[in-house]
Amino acid sequence: MRLVKSIFLRSIFVRLFLTYIAILFLSFFVWSNVTFLLIKHDMSKERRDYAAYQIGMIQRYIENAHEQNWDKNILVASLQIADLRPGSAFYVFDGDGRLMYQFGKANLRHFVEDSFVRAVLEEGQTIRAEKSDPNENRVNLTASPMGSEHLEEKVIVFAETFFRYESNLMKYRFVLAGLASILISGVCIFLISKKMTDPLREMNRKALEIAKGRFDQRVSVRSNDEIGQLGNAFNYMAEELASLDQLRKDFVANVSHDLRSPLTSIRGYIKALLDKTIPPGKELHYLQLVNMQIERLIKLVNDLLDITRLDAGQLELRRIRFDLKERVRKVIAAMEPEFARKKLSIALLPDTEEQVHVFADPDRIDQVMSNLLQNAVQFSPVGGPLEVRLEQSAERVRVSVVDEGPGIPREELPHIWERFYKADKARSHAVGTGIGLSIVKHILDLHGAPIEVQSEVGRGSTFTFTLPLFPADRDPV
Repeated sequence: MRLVKSIFLRSIFVRLFLTYIAILFLSFFVWSNVTFLLIKHDMSKERRDYAAYQIGMIQRYIENAHEQNWDKNILVASLQIADLRPGSAFYVFDGDGRLMYQFGKANLRHFVEDSFVRAVLEEGQTIRAEKSDPNENRVNLTASPMGSEHLEEKVIVFAETFFRYESNLMKYRFVLAGLASILISGVCIFLISKKMTDPLREMNRKALEIAKGRFDQRVSVRSNDEIGQLGNAFNYMAEELASLDQLRKDFVANVSHDLRSPLTSIRGYIKALLDKTIPPGKELHYLQLVNMQIERLIKLVNDLLDITRLDAGQLELRRIRFDLKERVRKVIAAMEPEFARKKLSIALLPDTEEQVHVFADPDRIDQVMSNLLQNAVQFSPVGGPLEVRLEQSAERVRVSVVDEGPGIPREELPHIWERFYKADKARSHAVGTGIGLSIVKHILDLHGAPIEVQSEVGRGSTFTFTLPLFPADRDPV
């Protein structure tokens, strides 16, 4: 039972609905009490005004009757037909506090105490009081002295019953109106709360499906408010997860291929060496082929390790002053066998002995140059040219790697820096894991060095980045 209650109260729909209902009840309670008090105040004021008006009318009537010398019996008889409200009565007293005559539609004489009348006679001003009967009906008394001293009548008392059932009737009407309002408002709140929380429940269901690996789930967006924006963000997240999942699958397939191919070659070469099926004098050549495949595996593993360090934020730069041109020459020399295998010609421009000192991490810049050159070798046609250009300005040097490969389609240019993305899938090549350019972008971002690519299908590509020159007046690090 406790578990069901806990789950029930954890529902945002239930909490939202109960919150609205609580606010509605509180608002009605405050409104009804304030309104009831205001109406009660207005009714009390109306009764006082009515009593004052009636007393004034009776006073003038009695004065006119004396001026016209009416007989007392005629006066009393005429007063008996006065138009008074039900539950009200008039009592007229002389100067000694004796009741002279009474008229009205109720018998309330026992509420008019002698002390009340004497107080009016002594003070000479209007006095009001409130009494209650055994049925808890309230009687409002208003006593006022007559204005003329020559008259025998000295005090007029107006008594009016405010019946309890009238007060209760007004309360019942308030309660009934409140219950009807709460019922109608509750239905509206239920529908509104359900409409507001339906998208959230749908997101919850879709999120659970996505957690199971079904990345094709999308939610329906029906509004432009915060919930609609949340729905759009949810759909965007689902699309990104689907894209990442596809990239992961492609990456696993690519890495599996790149691991299996060299391992298969190495196993074949070693088996041939062990079976002595290799022609005499070719052992060294096959060992070199094995070594080349091992180097390929080492590079793949190093790239994966670099990606892991970049994700963990553990790749730190060691910036020093070094000759960029000399480092580029060494990278080109180390890759000479790859250039020779595809009969590529490589040129470093300008072809001068002038040194280009920069302030950066030399090992990481070597890695950048190696990845860019390997990318160029991969897509260059056999026998094609490659160029590495160093262009100095006042404070920076632009480094460009130029090839004459098939180029990159315009729609793929924004994606080439993405991890595991392979631009060559739109072409005939099927090598590489798609992480080399991503590593290049991360390393240059750590240097604060922008990189850009210019490419045209059928005319090759140019990758360019900039590095700061080391100031001539600064001590070497």
